[in-house]
Amino acid sequence: MQTPPAAVVEVEGVVIVGGGVAGSLLALALREQGVAVTLIDPPVAVEAQSVSATAISYGALPGWPLAATPLARLAAGASRHWRRLQQRHGELGWRRQRLRLNGMRAGLGATTGWLPFAQVDTAVLMARLPVLLAAAGVQRRSARVQSLAPAAAGWQLGLDDGATCRAEGVVLAAGAACRTLWPALPERLRSSWAAVLELPAFPPGLGPAAAWLPQRFARVELERRAQTLVQAEWVVDPGLVPWGTGALLGQLSLIRPGGALEPPPLAAGSEQQLRAGLAITPWGAALAGQPGRIREAAVAFCSGGVPLVGPVPQAPGLWVFSGFSAGFSQVPVLAPLLAQRLAAAPGPAARAERRLQRMGVWPAGG
Repeated sequence: MQTPPAAVVEVEGVVIVGGGVAGSLLALALREQGVAVTLIDPPVAVEAQSVSATAISYGALPGWPLAATPLARLAAGASRHWRRLQQRHGELGWRRQRLRLNGMRAGLGATTGWLPFAQVDTAVLMARLPVLLAAAGVQRRSARVQSLAPAAAGWQLGLDDGATCRAEGVVLAAGAACRTLWPALPERLRSSWAAVLELPAFPPGLGPAAAWLPQRFARVELERRAQTLVQAEWVVDPGLVPWGTGALLGQLSLIRPGGALEPPPLAAGSEQQLRAGLAITPWGAALAGQPGRIREAAVAFCSGGVPLVGPVPQAPGLWVFSGFSAGFSQVPVLAPLLAQRLAAAPGPAARAERRLQRMGVWPAGG
């Protein structure tokens, strides 16, 4: 006797696939526009070695432009958006933070003062997201989307819990899994594997907790070369940030040729490479032997440094919000604009689209 097919559940409003910083902040922005939102994300496995990219992000918020582009200038004001979100929704982990670069306090001298810097503690954020999303009226479904296909007047999503959902509009905000669901996304959207060491406490020998960051992240340069790689390459950036009651140390980035998401590297190998990379740097050598737990995450990035934001070409009703090079700075300034474009009246929606075009992120297929 055959099992009858599961009923198709009609979902009102917009479905967002992915509950990290991109999907969650977009969901909140859409709710502010009065749109019904269902967010689909796999269950959180707290003790798992492989986690989401948001969970092990440094959450860094530089208060100055990292490049001479309209998007970078806008992203420099991301702290204002985080502060507003925190005032509206409660504790999210945002705080002003001391910044040190290569072992020295970051400053431009007595005449110009300290560099403005803040951090979102992602351990706090991940614990708070389910609460604040529920309070905002976002419907959450703990499942993994296994299939995505056009359907009559919308899109059909097959979930790993056996359910099938249909919605008029779908936004892919699932990071490295976006291409798995829709392979026709632009080739510049690629994936890598990142690893950090989770320390049980902030190293006491460094004084008060602060964000210790390299002056330049080697990861960024490797991402820009991603489309030319003929073999896997990895780099280690020697950083350290407070994370909950502990800290995150180092950042290993592994990029393989091709843009598809591939299986994670062996944890033991990642830890060995990460510790070895720390040991050869003047600042990281003293910390390379710190006891800690390796955490890995699949990461989405765009090889040109410009994220994908907007409608997917030749796929009416399908949108993408992924590939950020500095997610905690870029997402909070772009999410309200994308939400306005999706949900606002024609006038505000057109203005939002023009702003996205000026930043070079629209259309997503460009």
